[in-house]
Amino acid sequence: MRNVIKVAVLGLALALVGCAAPAKALMRVNAGADKDYTDLSGAKWLADKEFAEGAQYGAVGGKTVARAGIEAVPGTKAPQVYLTERYGMKAYQFAVPNGVYTVRLHFAETYEGITKEGGRLFSVSVNGKPVLKDLDVFKAAGGFARPLVRDVEHIQVADGKLVIEFAEGVQNPEVNGIEILAE
Repeated sequence: MRNVIKVAVLGLALALVGCAAPAKALMRVNAGADKDYTDLSGAKWLADKEFAEGAQYGAVGGKTVARAGIEAVPGTKAPQVYLTERYGMKAYQFAVPNGVYTVRLHFAETYEGITKEGGRLFSVSVNGKPVLKDLDVFKAAGGFARPLVRDVEHIQVADGKLVIEFAEGVQNPEVNGIEILAE
């Protein structure tokens, strides 16, 4: 019996060694929102703001909007995040400690002028590295007002700056939420 317990404990220990610790949220931004928000899982999302020198985070350019007439975006624990957006921005900049991060980007096509695939295409780079090319949120999410989440992992920060850049293709780029997760 003791040998069985030892083998079980050893097997559990070996399994745990191969498991990476879950990423810890350093910051969440509800793009386009004018006030902080706590989602259904208890996570706090910060209000959107323009970047200023010395700020912890902010957008570089663009405009914000809260979409009227959309009651809910299904399949998410943070439904309010998808009801506001920043569009037409050049970038978001974050002041973070040097380290390795995952950037989690939240999108939903909620502009009533986009009614089919190909109506909006844009690209995203993180710290100068292209990570999403010609993203079509409508197509990738499977239609209008559906959430789309894209993780960009293993982003190295050596200068205290994490910069997410957006490049227009067809229509303005848009984003609904950004999470910065420490790996």
